[in-house]
Amino acid sequence: MLQVAQVSIASCEQYGTCRECLGSGDPHCGWCVLHNRCSRKDHCDRAEEPFRFAVSTGQCVKMSVSPDSIALLVTVSGVPDLSAGVTCSFGDLMEVEAQVKGNQINCVSPPSKEVPLIPAGQDWFSVELKLNSKETGQMLTSTEVKFYNCSIHQMCLSCVNSAFQCHWCKYRHLCTNDPSSCSFQEGRVNASKLVRSSEILIPAGEIQPVTLRARNLPQPQSGQRGYECVLHIQGVTQRVTALRFNSTSVQCQNTSYNYEGVKISDLPVDFSVVWNGNFVIDNPDRVKVHLYKCTAQRESCGECLKAERKYECGWCTAEGRCTLHQHCPLPTHTNRWLDPSDKSAKCINPRITEVCALVTPLAGPPEGGTLVTIRGLNLGLSLAEVVGNVEVAGVQCTPREDTYIVAEHYSAENSSSPSVGLDSTPSVIGLSPGRGPESGGTKVTIFGENLGAGSSVEVMFGNQTCEFYGRTATEIMCVSAPSLTGLGSVPVRVSVDRAQVKGSLTFRYIEDPTVQRIEPEWSIASGHTPLTVTGTNLDVVQEPRIRVKYAGRESVNADKQQGALAYVEHADELGFIFNNVQALLTYNSTSFVYYPNPAFEPLSASGVLEQKPGSPVILKGRNLVPPALGGARLNYTVLIGDTPCSLTVSETQLLCEPPNLTGQHRVLVHVGGLHVSPGAVHFQSDSPLTLPAIISMAAGGGLLLLSVILVLLAYKRKSHENDLTLKRLQMQMDSLESRVALECKEAFAELQTDINELTSDLDRAGIPHLDYRTYAMRVLFPGIEDHPVLRELERSFSMRDRGNVASLIMTALQGRLEYATDVLKHLLSDLIERNLESKNHPKLLLRRTESVAEKMLTNWFAFLLHKFLKTLSCVNPDNENSPEIPVKVLNCDTVTQVKEKILDAVYKNVPFSQRPRAINMDLEWRQGQSARVVLQDEDITTKIDNDWKRLNTLMHYQVRALFTASSLLFLFKGRVSECCVVALVPKQTSSYNVPPLATIPRTISRYDLAFRYASGSPDSLRSRAPMITPDLESGVRVWHLVKNHDHGDQKEGDRGSKMVSEIYLTRLLATKGTLQKFVDDLFETLFSTAHRGSALPLAIKYMFDFLDEQADKHNIYDMDVRHTWKSNCLPLRFWVNVIKNPQFVFDIHKNSITDACLSVVAQTFMDSCSTSEHRLGKDSPSNKLLYAKDIPNYKSWVERYYADISRLPAISDQDMNAYLAEQARLHSTEFNIVAALEQDDQARKQRMAQKVEQLIAAMSLES
Repeated sequence: MLQVAQVSIASCEQYGTCRECLGSGDPHCGWCVLHNRCSRKDHCDRAEEPFRFAVSTGQCVKMSVSPDSIALLVTVSGVPDLSAGVTCSFGDLMEVEAQVKGNQINCVSPPSKEVPLIPAGQDWFSVELKLNSKETGQMLTSTEVKFYNCSIHQMCLSCVNSAFQCHWCKYRHLCTNDPSSCSFQEGRVNASKLVRSSEILIPAGEIQPVTLRARNLPQPQSGQRGYECVLHIQGVTQRVTALRFNSTSVQCQNTSYNYEGVKISDLPVDFSVVWNGNFVIDNPDRVKVHLYKCTAQRESCGECLKAERKYECGWCTAEGRCTLHQHCPLPTHTNRWLDPSDKSAKCINPRITEVCALVTPLAGPPEGGTLVTIRGLNLGLSLAEVVGNVEVAGVQCTPREDTYIVAEHYSAENSSSPSVGLDSTPSVIGLSPGRGPESGGTKVTIFGENLGAGSSVEVMFGNQTCEFYGRTATEIMCVSAPSLTGLGSVPVRVSVDRAQVKGSLTFRYIEDPTVQRIEPEWSIASGHTPLTVTGTNLDVVQEPRIRVKYAGRESVNADKQQGALAYVEHADELGFIFNNVQALLTYNSTSFVYYPNPAFEPLSASGVLEQKPGSPVILKGRNLVPPALGGARLNYTVLIGDTPCSLTVSETQLLCEPPNLTGQHRVLVHVGGLHVSPGAVHFQSDSPLTLPAIISMAAGGGLLLLSVILVLLAYKRKSHENDLTLKRLQMQMDSLESRVALECKEAFAELQTDINELTSDLDRAGIPHLDYRTYAMRVLFPGIEDHPVLRELERSFSMRDRGNVASLIMTALQGRLEYATDVLKHLLSDLIERNLESKNHPKLLLRRTESVAEKMLTNWFAFLLHKFLKTLSCVNPDNENSPEIPVKVLNCDTVTQVKEKILDAVYKNVPFSQRPRAINMDLEWRQGQSARVVLQDEDITTKIDNDWKRLNTLMHYQVRALFTASSLLFLFKGRVSECCVVALVPKQTSSYNVPPLATIPRTISRYDLAFRYASGSPDSLRSRAPMITPDLESGVRVWHLVKNHDHGDQKEGDRGSKMVSEIYLTRLLATKGTLQKFVDDLFETLFSTAHRGSALPLAIKYMFDFLDEQADKHNIYDMDVRHTWKSNCLPLRFWVNVIKNPQFVFDIHKNSITDACLSVVAQTFMDSCSTSEHRLGKDSPSNKLLYAKDIPNYKSWVERYYADISRLPAISDQDMNAYLAEQARLHSTEFNIVAALEQDDQARKQRMAQKVEQLIAAMSLES
């Protein structure tokens, strides 16, 4: 049957690049450009269009980048129409859309904050730039782009030698890529650097200058510091003033240098030349300064004079030390300074400190040749002074030049002499062994007398040297060499130095050993199994060893070198090391096998086997009997403790008959080189129980039974207590569930409540404003009533003092705001310049109030934005005028809380300073025409439980009516029943406050009367809560709704009745939704240039333009920095202060709840002005999460606000001065100097007010 198959004639997909594809020579393949693949033409879309299908290497896409390091302009060739778009991909950093113009592609490089740090040790790193077609999604081409940073270079030469366009600023001492920022640039040829000259040697402790050669040393400019030499001596930096002679020479001025260490004769010291404090001159040749001491390690004359002449050290005979010439006394007939350059200078008093040889005691043969080493002091300055002047034991010795050390050490070889030492003539009497293999390697010991004499030994076997390796006075040891003459005997000759030792010895070479067979031909992986080797001449082998090579690893009689085998393995090579016989290193006449090691199972799961005495111990395992031919077995040794046992071996177990032992013993198995312990065995005795043991067990059982009964009783009691606790907790949980349900129901009701219900009682007058003077005083001097007189002599000047000075200056210049503005601009300009010079982050500017200028800026806005504050739209909903105002109170409210709620309802639109206080009012319950009871927090009806006293509430008095407050009369009335009236009246001081006993129910116990009111300042943090303080005299503690948790009578498991705060998150969200419109109106008003008819104050535009000018002046073009300056200047410095402290602007009372709410709004306001991103999560505080979704919208308002202000026309200084003059005129009478002097006691005593008036009148007449 015939078949037809279709086979592709081309395999284009195997090529990965354009050049590989088109360079293959396959005529069917071409490069599909936009798909970035090699294919046939009919497989490439729109291949007929130009440049879409390349057929030659010249048509491959080419790319060049200009410049290749920063801004990128990519020029490409050989590409088709790219109108569909191209993207630029910078490695893993980012991918941006490119702009295509003809054959040029503009790619925007990544922003600096996304570019990773350059690796240490280099000034650049590279990324791969890829051009990707948007039409196909494939890469067109790629190249390498380098990002570099010139500022990494700290030295001139490294800067100008950089591979990039880096320029060295000579007088700024920095490397930059912007040559326009340099007033003078250095090139590669003209770089400033030190030049190597002669070696710089400085004696330690000597005062002298150091002159250095250099090239192109810069001349310090006006205001720059001069040159200094900086030496780093043993971790200590020493700076010395230097003088620049010219551009090629600089001299370190006269000074002395020293270092620690009497053993250091020469100390190389790193040094550098700097100018203007820290501008370092390059030292490419690594020029060093060498400090030296003549006395260091030169304690003798010879050691001193042999020193190098460059140190100029000499021997002062009078002082007996090595020193410089100028430190030696003037020469006399007994005193000289020996100069090492003087050839006639010689050291006197040579002294020998040690004479030694290779053997002790010193001895040698009469023929001489013994090498003797002599050590001492002043032993000559040259070998010529020593030759012919050395004798040992009266025998002339010849010094050897190769061992001569000037003045202190040399070796000499003695001449022949009939007697050098006692019994020093060596002799030999025999050797062992007397024969060895022809290949050598036999360790031979030669016996004799005086063999330890002399300094050198030589042993000859015929014409071959026996390798010497040790000797004693009676023995010489050496290793025989291979025989050159074949088998047979050779004479043995021994030489000691120049003497031939007497004796007639011979050594016989025999045939090398051979191996005929090995038994057995196997072992286990751990080795150490006995082998029997049969052969010839094996008796001459001194240290027989076996050599095995397996899997590339070789071992020689080593333990466990083959590893733990799992299967039977054959050795690659097997051989023997018999002396120096090379023929047996590889013995392939056998097939040696390695079997796996025996493996034993644990005796028991716990590791200890329980056995009766005499019972056999069975060790189970595998590989216990190797499957070798001939029935050979392994030799096992099993120890129980230290006692061996009788063994019976099978293929899977060892049966061990233990000796008569008791107690616990470790079991250890030895086989070959394997030592393993499968566990321990414990032998138990079968002795019967004795009577004392039975009695003890019975007593123990009784105690155990009693313990069980006691535990059961305790368990039952504890269970009963737990049941009671569980019931109490269940009741608390039921109560808490009811409260949570009620709270959720109220929260849901509040969600449906419209804002008009809360604000419908505000009239059209809005919130009462403070007058200008009070407003200014609260903003300028927050929390200060009496202004302290400035004390110029005080050393401390705190941040608060600087704020007071700024406020006093603005107060004094309130009538001359033009001058105050000019002063403020100068102070801000200086502050900005100092901030940038100190290298602080620019965004920290104006963040805190640490200077007078920052506080003056706040006060300046306070003066000029007062009118803007008063014209802003305030909350003004529709008013429902009615003679009565409903007041919501709770039956759990105390009397003081009820009074405060009534006053808040009646006097809501009255300035807080004009409102009566709750402490000055009484709440009366009127029954009939004459019966009146004053409701109080504490009276004789107050309930007392042990040490706790509960404050009276409306529930306590059984008042349940809905109160209504009259807005016309200074009287509050609430009808409880047909004959009862509740009235709020001014506090009376008469005794009628004490209720008559007739009006008190008989069922209420009488306690001592105690009238205490929740009094406090108007700004109390908890004005709505009664003061709960313990009665210190009686020891009674007061509580309202919940007792304090710090008392000790709270039962276990009682978590109290306080609910978790998360229950109120729904109410928090409802409150936020209710107030959202007003928060949005606040932000929209403050961040709008023209809102509801209120034009942007000129002060804001003027100050923002001033900040932009300062940024331009200091080359700050980062928009985030400018944004932060403006936010720190106005929103965060002024508006946040007004938002958090409305009492600065309005005559109102701010309690703790209002303060907390305003803090959330203020925090949202600050986050909206920030340029940084806030990452919030589930663990973030609720006040942060509350406006998390609104802040991005608010941020856009802030950015638009700043942009709108920037686009407004600039305000001229003339217009601004006119505006400031008008503002000063409007409030010229608010701060009167004469009135202020009249209020001051000291000024009033000195009649300062009259003097000022006279001065003003006199100046007016003169003008």
